Amino acid sequence: MDDWEREKIRAANDGLRATLDAIHSEFDRELGELEGIQSKLAALTVRATSPNDLAQVTVNGSGTVTEVKIADDAFRRSTPRQLTEDINAAIRGGVEAVTQARAKILEPVQSVIDGMAGLDEVLPGMPSMRELRQRFSEFPTREQ
Repeated sequence: MDDWEREKIRAANDGLRATLDAIHSEFDRELGELEGIQSKLAALTVRATSPNDLAQVTVNGSGTVTEVKIADDAFRRSTPRQLTEDINAAIRGGVEAVTQARAKILEPVQSVIDGMAGLDEVLPGMPSMRELRQRFSEFPTREQ
């Protein structure tokens, strides 16, 4: 192996090291911010009210309904079926609102992750984490 070949290998190795160092630095920076984001997610709650003001629900950051309040006069103003529909509508609204709020909180991290080089871009032949994440984020649709 001559000096030119050694220098070419050394340059490729230096380039790979620089790329990995940049990825590592960005990852460390994001981990530092992650604690604040986790605190925001843990504290996240959303209240949603049904269309007819018959029910109000509280949904936490993980999308779990933590409280349901029924209006004092709900049984006089509605039927059991209407009350059920209102409760379900409030739950759907709360879950949708918390999903949007979570996305907003996670937006800074997600934009950095999206901008980072993928493992397959740094090391040819490695699996693409973006493709894997995309595959698992697609929900199969069920016909009703």
